[in-house]
Amino acid sequence: MSTRSHRQGGPALHAALRFAVGVTGAFVACEVLQWTPTFLAPVLAAALLANLPARPSLKITLVLVLTMTAVSLFAFVISQLLHDTPTLLLGLIGLCMLLAFHAMAQRRARLPALLLLICLATIPVVAMIAPAQVDILPTALVRGIALALLMIWIVHVPWPRTAVPASAPQVAADPAGPLALALVSTAIVLPLMLVYLLLGLADALPVLVATVMLVANFDPQRSRMHALGMVVGNIAGGMLGLFVYTLVAFIPTLPFFALLLFLVLFGFGQRIAAGGPTAVVALIACNTMLIILGSALASGPGSSLLWLTRLSQFVLAGVFAVSMLNLLWHRVAPATATTR
Repeated sequence: MSTRSHRQGGPALHAALRFAVGVTGAFVACEVLQWTPTFLAPVLAAALLANLPARPSLKITLVLVLTMTAVSLFAFVISQLLHDTPTLLLGLIGLCMLLAFHAMAQRRARLPALLLLICLATIPVVAMIAPAQVDILPTALVRGIALALLMIWIVHVPWPRTAVPASAPQVAADPAGPLALALVSTAIVLPLMLVYLLLGLADALPVLVATVMLVANFDPQRSRMHALGMVVGNIAGGMLGLFVYTLVAFIPTLPFFALLLFLVLFGFGQRIAAGGPTAVVALIACNTMLIILGSALASGPGSSLLWLTRLSQFVLAGVFAVSMLNLLWHRVAPATATTR
């Protein structure tokens, strides 16, 4: 029994340490180098470490960097060319999102599709709301993925053990299929983009990134309680991000920040490495925590009303996304299944 526990715990411990050190290293590097927004690289590192079963090969590393370069430039170009025709721009964005969500629903090219979704949901909105800042966003996204992959290569050196991939469990087929899930997902993210465009909210980038990560991790085969857990995880992650920021504000030193972030991320890493339904909730909470913390560090001290407003944007966006995904899916799936 002890030998079996050791074999199971070793790879899990290595995975948790890789997650904590890799994401912490990406965040600290962005803060030192002042690569804004500082949360991009750690969020990408967390997504990659949670989804890649082993260290990516040099070929996969280059493919991911080139993919981010291509999709960020694509989103930037269409934002500039179709700036004066927003209806056509949103139609093209919606079509591309549908294709990306469809690929993810079929479990094909999940990481490239996720990178495309992040670019499509952020760059056009920033181009409309703050056109002076849109030029730096593609560069920030490319260097963010490059730094995230570099940290992943580094942390695999001291902690190389990975778990043996388990045989795929027998899962019942979706009653409506990947196209229905892609349509529902697109119908959530696109209206949220429209809300930020119409209201001209300056905090579009952090909330949209968090929402895309949340929607991309939605699994229609999970229970409604799992959907509720995603909402709670999103709220808890935002509150944890503000709590970490408060502690860092009292002791504003880089070593304390790195140590505190490592401890928090090690807890997330353990939960994610354990797998199961709660691993997705932990990843969502971690993403929200990183985005809230990075946004707070970038904007500096603010009034309690300001932080409550920003946190409420994350909470409302998360509740809207998960609630509508769960509601629409359970309406679309039975209707689609009966027509077959």
